[in-house]
Amino acid sequence: MTLHPALVRSRTGVLVADGLGGLVLFIASGGLRAALGSADAGVGTGSLVVFVFAAAVMAAAMTVRRLRPEWALGLAWVSTVVHMLGGLDAELTQLGVLIVLATAAHYGSTLVLRVSGASVVVGAIIAVVYLVAIDSWIVRVFGGTAFTPSWVPYAVLVVLIGMVLAVPWLIGLLARYLRLSREGRERAALAQAEARRAREIADLQASRMSLARDVHDIVGHSLAVIIAQAESVRFRDVAEPDDLEAVRTTVATIADTARRSLGEVRQVLASTSLESTSTDSTIESPQPTSSLDLDRLIGDVERSRPGMIVRRADTVRLPSGEASVALYRAVQELLTNALRHGDSAEPLIVDIAETSDHIEVEVVNSVAGAGDSEHPAARHGTGIDGARSRLEAVAGSLTIDASTHTFRAIARVPVGEGDS
Repeated sequence: MTLHPALVRSRTGVLVADGLGGLVLFIASGGLRAALGSADAGVGTGSLVVFVFAAAVMAAAMTVRRLRPEWALGLAWVSTVVHMLGGLDAELTQLGVLIVLATAAHYGSTLVLRVSGASVVVGAIIAVVYLVAIDSWIVRVFGGTAFTPSWVPYAVLVVLIGMVLAVPWLIGLLARYLRLSREGRERAALAQAEARRAREIADLQASRMSLARDVHDIVGHSLAVIIAQAESVRFRDVAEPDDLEAVRTTVATIADTARRSLGEVRQVLASTSLESTSTDSTIESPQPTSSLDLDRLIGDVERSRPGMIVRRADTVRLPSGEASVALYRAVQELLTNALRHGDSAEPLIVDIAETSDHIEVEVVNSVAGAGDSEHPAARHGTGIDGARSRLEAVAGSLTIDASTHTFRAIARVPVGEGDS
């Protein structure tokens, strides 16, 4: 159980305030006793020493009632027992018992709460028996008359004492549960705030991963195309008019690829920036709609890669929306890997087909360096893992079959409406 806010703020202040309350009760009890003097027939033979000791112990219980409710409850019992052993009648000192019971129910631990509740029942029984035994002034006040049965005063006394002890304890119990309810709401609000912050951090991380993945795909592909085009220039004889024209065409392709790559990167950065300032916590993958022409993507590679074979039926419908982005990026990554790691002397095959429920793009290329045990693109990395996660996010898949001589990858997305 957590401490009451007042105890957290200033334990010393609480101790001083409760100590003053105990001192006031001690002085008031002594003053009332002195005022009544020997005229109080209910005091009996109780000595002043017993009274002072019992009142002092009760004042101590009042002092520590909020900081140490278990001590306060024990001291209240000690004061009450000493009071009874001295044969003293009910006095103002017993008001401290009611305050300690309320405080124990409010501030005490679960064990203290239960013990204080049991003290109400046990204390009421002991108090009734004791007051009847000493013929207390309380018994005389509620004494019977000739018109009432003899047991009525005792029944009234039992109910009265029980209520006097139970009501403060119930008030403390109510205050306890009100405080616990408030603390529960505060903890729930704090947990919600922490969960919201965790979601924001996760969304930011997802946005960063999406940005890194898109930039990797765009830049990696464009650089692979540029490198392949630049490599082809080395074998041209610029003295021949046809070769000179081919060099110009190659340079134009390089420039166009670089410009489009730069435009895609800028579009991705702009899209990510807009998402970061949006109030919607859902992070969506940036979709550069100007670059989703799959035919153009394959055509760029075809111009850069001699011996490339593209097969596509006229009836194949390419997907749209998120599935289109996922398929485009996956094919872009597979073609980039083919340019980087494939054997340029062997054919690069791209087969676009449509099944009953999926669009499939298969990329097959021979592996450069037959001595390698595994195609580099088959290993886990940003590109392949990113392409696979993109496809799986739209209920698609990426299947890779890499052998010593051949690398085959199939990207699938569900059939959807799109331009063929």
